[in-house]
Amino acid sequence: MAAIIYDPVKFHKKMEKMERAGGSAALAAEQAREMIGEVAGRDNLPPRLRCMLTQYGDARIKNCYKFDLRGAYRLVYVRQDGWFVFLFLGSHDETDSWIRNNNGMIPDITQGEVVPGKDIPDEPEPLVANFEDMLDVEPAGIHDLDVPLDEILDQKTLREIFPGICGHTG
Repeated sequence: MAAIIYDPVKFHKKMEKMERAGGSAALAAEQAREMIGEVAGRDNLPPRLRCMLTQYGDARIKNCYKFDLRGAYRLVYVRQDGWFVFLFLGSHDETDSWIRNNNGMIPDITQGEVVPGKDIPDEPEPLVANFEDMLDVEPAGIHDLDVPLDEILDQKTLREIFPGICGHTG
């Protein structure tokens, strides 16, 4: 599937206004643009983006979710018929107002702008070329391992790699 921008005229005007404002607004607009491009062509949110969702969706609109962006900005979307439908981009207060004013909406996705998906490789490129060497494991055997990470890496290393998941920031 691809992503859809529900009201493209308003959405793009808001994005341009944020970009012209500079500072955290411009950074949030760029972040939103990248996120929309990243989900286009996917069936599910990549793990990196799942971590950026607000703690609670919004029950006022069915299947509504919000991304936390830089500078307390939000990107609002719904999942509808397998599509990521982007509804609104704005500050925390603007988002709350918009959702309040659109309580119970069911977007007509046929009116939106389809954001084409990028070619997504079947296998992601390795982050480190010599990953096997880092684990001190024979290269042929790394794919045969079916053990939890904590049996391979010590707790300190796991906390350094996954600080947000472990609840530690340093």
